[in-house]
Amino acid sequence: MLKKNLFVSLLLLAGLGIGASASAQVYVGGTVGQSKWNVDCNQSGVSCDKTTNSYKIIGGYNIDKNFAVEASYFSLGKVKANAAIGAVNASAEAKGTGFELAGVLKHDFNEEFGGFAKLGVARVSVDTKANVPSVFSLSEDTTSTQPVLGLGLTYKVSKEIALRGEFESRRVKIGDEKNTVNNFSVGVQYTF
Repeated sequence: MLKKNLFVSLLLLAGLGIGASASAQVYVGGTVGQSKWNVDCNQSGVSCDKTTNSYKIIGGYNIDKNFAVEASYFSLGKVKANAAIGAVNASAEAKGTGFELAGVLKHDFNEEFGGFAKLGVARVSVDTKANVPSVFSLSEDTTSTQPVLGLGLTYKVSKEIALRGEFESRRVKIGDEKNTVNNFSVGVQYTF
């Protein structure tokens, strides 16, 4: 499923690039970083790994110098928990992926540095697995539409290439419970 979503995202981004190759209005890019899941692991005997690697593939359209619309496919990585229940070691994990569409407000501080803020909606899928050996095994997929907020900086290396760093916050739904996932990432974007 991940390979299929990644392939579709790459085709979409390639199509955006071909469709507006000489216009300087379309950009594509990618970032890698770390996500921190805000899940409750404060119970006795439970250990959690709430920080994980993440990535995002971006396609955007500059409406003018101050506004853009951006679509992206993202992976929030995987959070893991372990607990000892008597002599049995139980484990659980949740993996988040999704698509988002956001409006982007941009401002250039000078010719090289710029900043942006974004607000949008994300369709987030969280695949949850839990296992207590010899007792039960559970697998559940929860998909929900949630808000996404972000702040970032860009640094133009050339007319077409910019480095990008950003902080984003998304809500995710695990079963009936909503959690927040904060993500910090860095990457590059290319403007056609």
